[in-house]
Amino acid sequence: MFADSAQSMSTTTPLRIPTTALRLWATLSGLVGTALVIMQALLWTTPGHANHAVLILTALVPFIAAVVFALAPRHVMQDSAQSHPLHSPIVWVNLTLPLLLTLLTMILVAVSGSFDNFAGFALLLAANAGRNLRDFVQALLMPASGGRP
Repeated sequence: MFADSAQSMSTTTPLRIPTTALRLWATLSGLVGTALVIMQALLWTTPGHANHAVLILTALVPFIAAVVFALAPRHVMQDSAQSHPLHSPIVWVNLTLPLLLTLLTMILVAVSGSFDNFAGFALLLAANAGRNLRDFVQALLMPASGGRP
């Protein structure tokens, strides 16, 4: 009896992840990835191949991007769903993009020995973390504002 009800629930209701949790994990993975890339640049490369101004800019970009993305007008409506199916593309893109960008950047920096040559990837990773940070803050504010950030 219980096996039948559990089987029918699993076939009718896919596993879901709350939007706030999705945004939190995407933000954290982007920020941690940015920090790892900066640490690798400081510790792995020679001082002449890691411009400190670019490293400081990379560290600040997530917060600058979050403010810019929050102030910029949107041309697409925000997804106001409270949760997403675990196998949906939005979940996979938001969770894997920061990981892939981190791995790609770290591998390229390790192979070349130069952070400056691949700083664009680090800045892209940091900007994505800023977008996710903006989305996380808006997901937190959405219930309090009646569904409109």
